[in-house]
Amino acid sequence: MRVLHLLDRISPQASVSTLALMAQLVGRLGRIEQQVGLIGPPAMGRAAARAGIDGAVNVSAPFGHVLSFWRVPKRWADVDLVHCWSISAFTAASMRWRGRAKALTLTAPPSKRAAHWLRMLCTDHGERTILLPISSTIRRDLLAGGVPEPMVHVLRPGLDMGAVPHQKRDALRQRWGIEDDRTKVVVLLTDPPTAGDAFVPCEVVNRVNDSFEDIASAPVRLLVHPRQRNRLRAVRMWRGLGRSHWLITDAALDEPWQVLPGCDMALAMGPHAGNLSLLWAMAANVPIVGEATYATSEIVEDRHSALLTKPGEAHQLGHRIRQLVDDPQLAWQIRDAARHEAYSFFSRQHYCKRVQVVYKQLIAGRAVEVPQLEVTGGLRFTGRA
Repeated sequence: MRVLHLLDRISPQASVSTLALMAQLVGRLGRIEQQVGLIGPPAMGRAAARAGIDGAVNVSAPFGHVLSFWRVPKRWADVDLVHCWSISAFTAASMRWRGRAKALTLTAPPSKRAAHWLRMLCTDHGERTILLPISSTIRRDLLAGGVPEPMVHVLRPGLDMGAVPHQKRDALRQRWGIEDDRTKVVVLLTDPPTAGDAFVPCEVVNRVNDSFEDIASAPVRLLVHPRQRNRLRAVRMWRGLGRSHWLITDAALDEPWQVLPGCDMALAMGPHAGNLSLLWAMAANVPIVGEATYATSEIVEDRHSALLTKPGEAHQLGHRIRQLVDDPQLAWQIRDAARHEAYSFFSRQHYCKRVQVVYKQLIAGRAVEVPQLEVTGGLRFTGRA
């Protein structure tokens, strides 16, 4: 069996986290021969190498349009299955590998327009084609866009738990200008890492730090990506208040597992939270505070593996963060439960076994049945304050 993994640069799903998920499969599926194709500049190959993928082949796409790539290596011509990791790559594969088995892994919710486009692609190229969202929330968005239900199956992801460099905590905090354990770093986690809004979390941190008697030595800091939406607005606000040191920026958030060891809490808020980055927080032993959206509640459960609030209630998020600051025992219980569930349900071994089953079913032309795992959070948020 010969499988080609395909990802393009311009897709919102073309993040290093998606590459890291792909890396869990490459070289770990027994006798299945795998190749990795990256549509974009050489920088994509370097990102893939950082994520753990060796031997990826870059192909150029004139004007950045994925459908215009023409230099296809000859060894890609005889693959049995094309496993796409972005909607644009899936579009290209539908045009260039007609009649071949195709799978699309979706690591983030599609827009309404993208979901409708996938419906049209699946209708025209539906034979031996399957969509593999990593969560039931993404599956719901696909079905709402009209994608036929038999073609959509949830395939929960797996992580390499050993990739988290726990030993780098002190070095990370020194880089951020933090010299004591009393200071708590809260990291904003979204997928992709630049998708979230940096201004609203700043308001949450303001509420937390204002609750301390000595505002000059308030302990909570916020870590965001330098290309985060509204980051400059947040910088201007805190600069005007003399609180610029409360905001930390680090481009290494492209690889969340690299920075999480230096953090004390992970904040999951907004429509772009609740995907791969949240799983990395669980694996990195970082307690999670977040909004009880469907995506987040599918992964973690309130008062068990996270502290959740109703969406849109910034004051309650601040209260949850203050709870973890004041109660180290509670923080330990939350993060320990989350890490246990990450190891139990999102291991690399489970993921590889399920993917092998799907590949064999697709190539054989049989109906796809993905071996299911128990949903951890189960959408059981009770709404207690």
